[in-house]
Amino acid sequence: MRTAPTLLTVAASMAIAIAHASDNATVDAVSTGRKCSDENQQLVCEFRVGKSLRFAVVGIGMPDAAVTFFKSDYDGDYYATYGLMHGCVIVKPGAKSATTTIAVFAFVSPKNGKVYSTWETCQRGY
Repeated sequence: MRTAPTLLTVAASMAIAIAHASDNATVDAVSTGRKCSDENQQLVCEFRVGKSLRFAVVGIGMPDAAVTFFKSDYDGDYYATYGLMHGCVIVKPGAKSATTTIAVFAFVSPKNGKVYSTWETCQRGY
């Protein structure tokens, strides 16, 4: 028999996710640089991350959502790629990044415009 998760279990899971995200400087930078608006009845989120990365996700949650890269510089502080398998934008520290940890990424979901610390949670989009 399956039982619904208790409020305490849900709160604990959220606290763990928040604690993990706060250890990720890339997730913090992407979250800080996220600005969303409703344009022509479509949700649009624009992301400005550091000096080297600017992109937008248009039509969030729609089947025809699109990602537009305005600026992405591998030699700058941040750059981005797109993961075909999981369908998320991958934000990575660039050559001039202040991030001292190895390969700390952030993932942005076109399903909801949220920022995640793993591709698995981004793919699920919650």
